[in-house]
Amino acid sequence: MAASAVEKNSKKKTEKKLAAREEAKLLAGFMGVMNNMRKQKTLCDVILMVQERKIPAHRVVLAAASHFFNLMFTTNMLESKSFEVELKDAEPDIIEQLVEFAYTARISVNSNNVQSLLDAANQYQIEPVKKMCVDFLKEQVDASNCLGISVLAECLDCPELKATADDFIHQHFTEVYKTDEFLQLDVKRVTHLLNQDTLTVRAEDQVYDAAVRWLKYDEPNRQPFMVDILAKVRFPLISKNFLSKTVQAEPLIQDNPECLKMVISKLP
Repeated sequence: MAASAVEKNSKKKTEKKLAAREEAKLLAGFMGVMNNMRKQKTLCDVILMVQERKIPAHRVVLAAASHFFNLMFTTNMLESKSFEVELKDAEPDIIEQLVEFAYTARISVNSNNVQSLLDAANQYQIEPVKKMCVDFLKEQVDASNCLGISVLAECLDCPELKATADDFIHQHFTEVYKTDEFLQLDVKRVTHLLNQDTLTVRAEDQVYDAAVRWLKYDEPNRQPFMVDILAKVRFPLISKNFLSKTVQAEPLIQDNPECLKMVISKLP
């Protein structure tokens, strides 16, 4: 009896899998027909105007794939009654790829298009493409791009991607602060980063080195931030030898009375 029940259960699971495959095959065939009709401009009821390019499509397909287009075509927005819809500040090739995805569920994400695709997928609220881009970028994070990816993730509301980039930054800080991306960060982001307790460093002198490198990269314009930036360095954790031979001898600090006073006040 037990064996028979197991066999029946296994048979049901197999039948469900076969039915799901058949359903997916039928749906793919249906969407394939729709895509061919789009390419032949058959029964298309909307034209997406992207710069000088005209991209024909079917409203129902776009609305099904994109919450943005769903709202546009099912509410009283002006575009709901327009045959031609202009997409401002959009890239024609990227929109073509997103429209193709709406019909085929296929898209090629690579290092050349991932940022543009992620931006567009976020703007037009096409979550599957956004997830593909996030997954791709998570695999690409390294010392040379992690800061830029963190900023991008924050701007495009990708918390999972930001967490991955930030974790990498903290774990590989001694590599990251020597990159051009670090030197080009704005003061707000540098201050926030240096203030983190989770930075993996050999010693606090590396945090000091990062702060000085950033300040010296654009010294004339960054002098007003010296005190705020160096205040994030935990000077009591720095060895006396490094303090006396390196920190106090640094011209950047010697030439700034307020900064020198702050450093001296933090000496153990």
